[in-house]
Amino acid sequence: MRITLSIPDEIAERFRSAIPPRKRSGVITRLIERELEHRNKALAIACIAANQDESLEKEIDEWQSFDDTFDE
Repeated sequence: MRITLSIPDEIAERFRSAIPPRKRSGVITRLIERELEHRNKALAIACIAANQDESLEKEIDEWQSFDDTFDE
């Protein structure tokens, strides 16, 4: 798949001078994979913390106990 990205000129110039043309897609792919992995780990940590938060659990239980149906 091809995608188009906009990056600052200075970074693009440094990237072009540092990475050979046939290696650029691989480098970008690995960087994106690392970032996505980092974000997934951060999300998992946040979920675990939220699941262990007793006050949050009580608040969720309160919200879920509301009867949100209505009669027409």
